[in-house]
Amino acid sequence: MPLWRLQTSWQLDSTLPRDKVVITPHFNTGGVVQDPQALCDDLLAGLQSWLLVTGEVKVVAYDAQGTPPVFPQGEAVVNQGLSMNTTVPRELALCLSFYGTANRPRNRGRLYIPAAFLSGSIGVRPSTAQRQKVADLVPILTGLGGADVDWSIFSRADNVPRSVQNWWVDDEWDIIRSRGLRGTTRTVGTTSEG
Repeated sequence: MPLWRLQTSWQLDSTLPRDKVVITPHFNTGGVVQDPQALCDDLLAGLQSWLLVTGEVKVVAYDAQGTPPVFPQGEAVVNQGLSMNTTVPRELALCLSFYGTANRPRNRGRLYIPAAFLSGSIGVRPSTAQRQKVADLVPILTGLGGADVDWSIFSRADNVPRSVQNWWVDDEWDIIRSRGLRGTTRTVGTTSEG
């Protein structure tokens, strides 16, 4: 099992499962036997050093090339059952974009980092400090597991992992609609036409 999908989630604003935000970085061990539990523990420790949150943070390892059903092979969690309160729309995110040898389909990937994790006011464009906070994730991802483990892009279309070689963070916000809150009230009306 050389390719691991480390599904990482943060519990925001409530303890409901729908209120988790998730990123799924992949790591290729290149055929070297690697303990998925150790990868989960290391990624969780790195994320906690990057951003100490009061809510639940969970990392679960799955064999990305496994035959379904694929069951968890490792799990690390802190602050279980707690949620972190946010003050900005949860669907607002800053994108860490990356690719292998060439920036083309099946060779690139993205991780959408919630704006709630970034300090400072939410302006028309992300600030340099906000972009740098996302960029600070790169050493955590590239350093995971030591020299035998590579942060990777994985395409199910060709089932080939590719090592990340290039990355960037644009000065543009992204919207992840599935992370938004559900409506609780509505303003309605009718037109006079008709």
